[in-house]
Amino acid sequence: MQPPARHRVLVRERGVLEALEQAAAEDRARHHLALYYRALTGKVCSLIPYDGGANPWERADTEAEVWLPAQAPLDEHFEFTSGQFFQVAMTHRAMHERFGSFRLDLERDEPLFRRLRPADTSDPGVPALERLAGLFGHSALGVHMFATCEDIRIDAATARLFPGLAGPLRAVQHGALHDRPETSVLSPRAAAIEALIRFSLGSSKVLAPHQLEPTIEQIVAIARLLRDPLSTVESSVEAALRICHLLIEQPDDGMHRTVRELRFADLDGDAEAMSPLDMATLPSRMAGADGLGPWYHHVRYRDWPGPRYVGVGEGDLSLADVLDLAARRAEGQGEVAPGPDAGDDDLLDIEGEERPPAEEKPQEESRPDGRPADSGMTLPPPTSDAPDLVWEPALRATGRREFTYPEWDRFAERVRPDHTLVRLLTAPANSSEHDHFEVLARYGDIVSRLVRAIERISPQSTAATRRTSTGDDLDLDATIDAMIDMRLKAEPSDHLYTDLRRPRREVAVAFAIDLSGSTALWLPPDAVNPGVPIQRILDLQRDAVSLVAEALNRVGDSFGIYGFSGTGRENVRLSVVKDIEERLTPVVWRRLGSMVPDDTTRIGAVIRHLTHRLQQIDAATKILVVVTDGRPFDVDYGQKYQKEYGREAEFDYAVADTAHALAESRSRAVNPLLITVDPYGENYLAPVCDPHEYHVIGDPQDLPEALADIYLAVRRATMGRPTAAAAMPPVRRA
Repeated sequence: MQPPARHRVLVRERGVLEALEQAAAEDRARHHLALYYRALTGKVCSLIPYDGGANPWERADTEAEVWLPAQAPLDEHFEFTSGQFFQVAMTHRAMHERFGSFRLDLERDEPLFRRLRPADTSDPGVPALERLAGLFGHSALGVHMFATCEDIRIDAATARLFPGLAGPLRAVQHGALHDRPETSVLSPRAAAIEALIRFSLGSSKVLAPHQLEPTIEQIVAIARLLRDPLSTVESSVEAALRICHLLIEQPDDGMHRTVRELRFADLDGDAEAMSPLDMATLPSRMAGADGLGPWYHHVRYRDWPGPRYVGVGEGDLSLADVLDLAARRAEGQGEVAPGPDAGDDDLLDIEGEERPPAEEKPQEESRPDGRPADSGMTLPPPTSDAPDLVWEPALRATGRREFTYPEWDRFAERVRPDHTLVRLLTAPANSSEHDHFEVLARYGDIVSRLVRAIERISPQSTAATRRTSTGDDLDLDATIDAMIDMRLKAEPSDHLYTDLRRPRREVAVAFAIDLSGSTALWLPPDAVNPGVPIQRILDLQRDAVSLVAEALNRVGDSFGIYGFSGTGRENVRLSVVKDIEERLTPVVWRRLGSMVPDDTTRIGAVIRHLTHRLQQIDAATKILVVVTDGRPFDVDYGQKYQKEYGREAEFDYAVADTAHALAESRSRAVNPLLITVDPYGENYLAPVCDPHEYHVIGDPQDLPEALADIYLAVRRATMGRPTAAAAMPPVRRA
């Protein structure tokens, strides 16, 4: 029997409320963990949850991203709470930063081991971690062993530095031991690795075959030294070299089914009492050695050894692909100068094929961080009545995917040069519930209508070159002339074709999607379409952008998709879903679906960077579309202005800078658009923004169709005119 309708409604409402409460609690927990990480390291990060089925290399940490399990591994063996697990996991990652895991110096001395590292004569421009991978023959096994040695050192340092966390750390390690594979089903090499991992987790014993006991004894003796307070990241290098020398001597197939218990406390080996290690032959002996293999169960509170362990800060390549590129570079193959916005996977496309080199373009005068010397902003002198604010020092870009930009201070009425730092990240390509093709099925009529309208505005014209040696079609006149020559016994010309070439690219578009924490808000059910599932604001933003992007792809317009968020002026994060000149592949849609709500947002810096990116594109019309859900805001705005100038001061500062950035973009031949689903957007945008540069969508459910209409109106107004903001009709949807 069906329950009464009223009861079903109450149950459904209760379920929605519980889901909202759970989502809010998860957002608060992520925010607290991010603050905890910042307190330990002084750095900011994005927290990204992953499920158990994600590919390991797709959830490797980067400099600005930390991947954590979506759920704490609580089973019948656990003796810790979910909060303790995440605290241990976050502390472990923070200690990598604090104790210099990624600040390796191959020439620096360390006190625990006799030095085996050869003198470092490699190119100093190559990251030290990439040069370290060369010592291991660019093998995944070497990188994994270095990472495991660092895990041992980091965990020991954590227990010493935070005595209150030592108990939860032991409990989490004890729980991880119950997820380890049986050594009796492993090859000798894999069994020795498993013994090392169990030792690193505080196990007292391991089941091992008699033949492996000397090797395990030697490995444990080496690993023990890493728990010494004097150990450094260079100590882990020396330890990993010795351990790899022992492992590579063991076969990687077969198994010993007869094992016996081996207690680590009974092992009394000497870390230096081993056969001489020939460093000259170790790289060749290890070249091509696989990592931990499909049998390996990841220690979930630790980070996965990804490209960062080879000196690559970001990128969506696997560790194996990065190692392959490093090996080719070491051999003098495959070197390609990266572009200003290129990622660390420049040499490969998504299927792993070599990319053709990009056409060389004349470079404009640029600053060390890669952006033009002329930022488009002048520096007026401070007015006499400007408030006496404390100005923070200018920031400096240190990586090739970092860029500094100025910011407009409305209180001082002047520009703050190099005041914001934009970090480019490659958006992860994980599986998600957001499916581009399901969106097309739901809104397919919008795409078809937009494609037809664009083609009416700008038909695909071509320029024909006649009498060419190659081409798309035969040239009738040239063919007749050739037949006449043949009849007259004369040599005919081979220029018999007509070459149809498309003219200069017409339109280039950059879409920027707001990933601030407020986009996690769940919307009420759609009363007009009750069958449509309940969505978050971020879901609607992705739907809208993916629909317009699909239409642009069909008509041949160039476009890029980016997600933006950040925490403070020194960490404005711009995730590249698809760069403007990147070809469209299925991985782009996976990246778009993988975007998650993050922290706060600084829109002005994002507008300035994407304006600079569009200026590098050879197109007649350039359009920048920013899709957001509310007022620009960042954590450090309130700290500076709210206390002295009132509660709304931080919002006024952010909105004024956004308006200034829009004006700069327009002055640099880019057509900027700010589209917000905040129904109150008119109140704060109208006083400072050009009425043609912002659009307010009163009902977020209208966003997919509204974005298509807005884009079409802008394209009509701007075709053939590089700067036509004044001709664009303002669009409002109450």
